Amino acid sequence: MLKRFIKDNVTDANAAFFSAFFEVLCRGDHFIEKKDPFQYTSNTLIIKKNTVIPIENQEWRSFIIEDNDIEISATHLDSGSFEVGKDYYIYLVDDDADGEFIISLNSTFPTGHNADDSRKIGGFHYGHIRKVSNDGLWIPIDSEGTKFGNGATIWKNNVTIGIVPNSVWDLKNRPSCSPEGMVKVGNIWVDIYLVSAAESITFENSIIELHITAGRLQSKYGQIPVSGFDGLNWYNFVELAARIKKRLLKYEEWIQAAFGNPQGEDDNDNYGWTKTTNTDYTRTGCMVDESNGNYNPATGVKPFAISAYNCVDTVGNLAERLAIVSTRWDEPGEWNFHDVLGVGKGQIWAPQGNAFGSIDSGGLYIEGIKAGPRAFRITSPIWSTSGATGSRFACNSGG
Repeated sequence: MLKRFIKDNVTDANAAFFSAFFEVLCRGDHFIEKKDPFQYTSNTLIIKKNTVIPIENQEWRSFIIEDNDIEISATHLDSGSFEVGKDYYIYLVDDDADGEFIISLNSTFPTGHNADDSRKIGGFHYGHIRKVSNDGLWIPIDSEGTKFGNGATIWKNNVTIGIVPNSVWDLKNRPSCSPEGMVKVGNIWVDIYLVSAAESITFENSIIELHITAGRLQSKYGQIPVSGFDGLNWYNFVELAARIKKRLLKYEEWIQAAFGNPQGEDDNDNYGWTKTTNTDYTRTGCMVDESNGNYNPATGVKPFAISAYNCVDTVGNLAERLAIVSTRWDEPGEWNFHDVLGVGKGQIWAPQGNAFGSIDSGGLYIEGIKAGPRAFRITSPIWSTSGATGSRFACNSGG
């Protein structure tokens, strides 16, 4: 049961003092979670009992979940039904009674309400899910529940769709950046998809590889990922990540995020966009229509290209720029300054002009079995644009 209490005697003079007592309260480190997340039989969320959620709607009102958890599902949508590849938001609405919960695609407030009578308290991504063990270890299983098993549905193909369990966030358990298109992997949040352009990217003095002057990236289903072919070097990915309060992944973080994505194959694109006859990279997402980016379960490509932690395209498509940089010693030289960083960006002191290469993980769209969840390469210098490299970002947990 959800009950509303109006907080009396709150004036402009003491509102700041009282507001400290009206933050969300809950038992544990979160108050919204997916119900039975490893049974994959429903798309229901639980809002846990004993949670207190305040709203300032003309006056302070606190809503308390008493007696039992509250379950919400597609019946709580303000319109339509769940769609693959979409981000949804959960709102508590002050309806002048005991309140109600609404799920919406709207990122501001649900349809029929406003910023005063509603409060965004959480959200989730609806998309592809790799089935894993129900023991906290996130080991891929086959249709019989055997870890890395070869039952009627082998573990590599044991993928479904629904509310992505580790994408569920709330005001106590969320990424420190915007939560759209992200999943929690260990103690950090990671982009589900390779990054694509949310806003057009431009460069300092219109010279590629120099500083970014405009543009913003996103983690979104059905998009063409950005790469070195768009003029982006390692520095540019770092700059663009910072614009949205994210960062590049370390190699060990990427390895955890990619865990459980099957190795690529030479002759098909089932587990990643890896077929050796591919001629270009493709759109983000599983079962995605290459022509328009929509979900297509009949003919969409890469049906099982997802890790145990529900990150897509960690194998194949574009190799992913990581935070780590490696020294290269494959060419002779003498220690000297090298003017290779771009106009106005200083110089490096090194034995050769291409002395520092980035570590790119996952493999490329034409590499077949060479692509996999531990694959990496020491690639071109970090100041150059390596064509078939993209990235995915991460951020820490926090409000």
